[in-house]
Amino acid sequence: MKLYNLSDLEGCTAILGGSFDPIHAGHIHIAKQVLYWSRISSVVFVPNGKHHFKSDSIQLSYKQRYGLIKKAIEGEKGLAISTADEDGSGYTADFMQLLMEENPHTHYVFIIGSDNVAGLANWYNFTWLAANLHFLILPRPGYPIDMEIVKSIRATLLPIELSPISSTGIKQRISNGEDISSMVPPSVHKDIIRLYSKERKAKDSK
Repeated sequence: MKLYNLSDLEGCTAILGGSFDPIHAGHIHIAKQVLYWSRISSVVFVPNGKHHFKSDSIQLSYKQRYGLIKKAIEGEKGLAISTADEDGSGYTADFMQLLMEENPHTHYVFIIGSDNVAGLANWYNFTWLAANLHFLILPRPGYPIDMEIVKSIRATLLPIELSPISSTGIKQRISNGEDISSMVPPSVHKDIIRLYSKERKAKDSK
């Protein structure tokens, strides 16, 4: 068993999936670090239409989350966004199959944190994922990489420093009326406050 070298990723496109509720500076940091430290050509954000672990907590619609990401990465070299999961199942295997069918000459890698490795074998259609997808694993403090799982997949380890910023923390600070300017891209700062404040008021009025 071996982890693949970063040179194996030359020219590949990396996929960064998630709910992005909302997009924040930590997401942009990950994407830029991946571009800087590897030979990957681009990082594509794929917001989930559905999210099987956060279905009850996602506040903004797909259209709103997509719009925030698009605005946040505008003008950022090497960063892009895809609607591959807009009307999809929310499962990685499904939207990755769609991307591969639509772009047969593109070589994809999928970004995950080491906190997701232990449960990877339980992901939907893991057999297909293990056979067809190359994973780019980012270490997270407190989450050692399960090497038994890594043996069953194609994977490259990229030890970059991750950001402690979280979408949950941002929403909590907005709810408390606290500053979030250092946590989100400047281009979407006001939009995020407006959208999540509106959502909070709508819930409180029910």
